[in-house]
Amino acid sequence: MPDMTVPAVLFTLVLLILLGQWLVVRRAKSMQGQPVPDGLARACQYTEMAVDSDLPFEALAGMNVLVAFEAPNCGACRKMAPVLDAIAKRYPGRVCSLSVMEHRSLAQTLRIMGTPTMLLVGNGQIVEVFVGITPLSRLLERLQQSWPDIAPVDTSPVQ
Repeated sequence: MPDMTVPAVLFTLVLLILLGQWLVVRRAKSMQGQPVPDGLARACQYTEMAVDSDLPFEALAGMNVLVAFEAPNCGACRKMAPVLDAIAKRYPGRVCSLSVMEHRSLAQTLRIMGTPTMLLVGNGQIVEVFVGITPLSRLLERLQQSWPDIAPVDTSPVQ
């Protein structure tokens, strides 16, 4: 009878990885429906989003924005960069990219456990949470559902 130690260990490792991913997504999804913390509005105010937008800080409290939490050494974050750029072209001033390294306490408050994590904020509440690589078409569909009153500037076809 062959030794089953190696397959058993590999099976256990795969199960642990899947359990870890499930916990990250479940914890992130628990944020849905929560109001946006003040720290998030303040952090977004001092990013490139605020430079592109003339919104005062008070307007950011009821903000409609897509907030992307990224890490500098994250390969998936680098793959999401063109997607976020495309969304920023369609919705200028509505995409906020924050580094979890620079905003640790905010990431802990929002229960960010993996990057990239994108928070879709509508009227000052977290509408949906995306963890990992998310297709542009899915993000645009959810943006249009969550922000029906905000018309995209660039309406070129989705690639």
